[in-house]
Amino acid sequence: MTKGIVLLGPDKANEAKARSLGVEVAVDPQMMLAWDKVLILTPGTRVPWDLLPAAWHFLERWDAAAPLWRYGVTAADVGTKEERKGTAAVVRDLRVLLHSVELLFVRDNEDGRALMEAYREELKAGSERRLAFLRAYYRVKPRLCVLPTTWLAEVDQRSKQDARAHVLGPPKRDGRLVRLEVEPGRWVKCFEEDAEKVRAQFEQRRGRRK
Repeated sequence: MTKGIVLLGPDKANEAKARSLGVEVAVDPQMMLAWDKVLILTPGTRVPWDLLPAAWHFLERWDAAAPLWRYGVTAADVGTKEERKGTAAVVRDLRVLLHSVELLFVRDNEDGRALMEAYREELKAGSERRLAFLRAYYRVKPRLCVLPTTWLAEVDQRSKQDARAHVLGPPKRDGRLVRLEVEPGRWVKCFEEDAEKVRAQFEQRRGRRK
């Protein structure tokens, strides 16, 4: 099956990197599916190039794949009041997480094409694109593979995050909860900025028990 990247606008850096890896590239703001498996890419997005083979593999089974945008932000937190009301009419409950449409993988099959057609329809002038995609997703109900937010991090940054005391979760700047391994096989939740303090507390307790 053919694979390629559809850029929504000029992006020399990502285009050059893709071509160096032998991945075909086209610039098309209309997001047409030019290959069997397509990455719809917003210019300037950091692409996890090492994970592309996994994404293409996902599209063997799924109609589309996209990372979650932010763990602490729901559809009730973005867009205008009017657009949220219109989105609620489709989704029913706005307490749902949003997808990062900057890195959207789509398969050129019936449901994939229907999803993109609905997404283009929802992207009216002034529409919040994450809400537009959410409405399109609920309208079409394709098989969507939801990827973790780490797909949006650079490869070297993601590796450092994974190696740093097994702290899993969103970046520190968001001030959200993460899972921290304090003992082999034992995890706790804490704010990322408190991870070192929490780890120290458990180490101190282990010392007392000894």
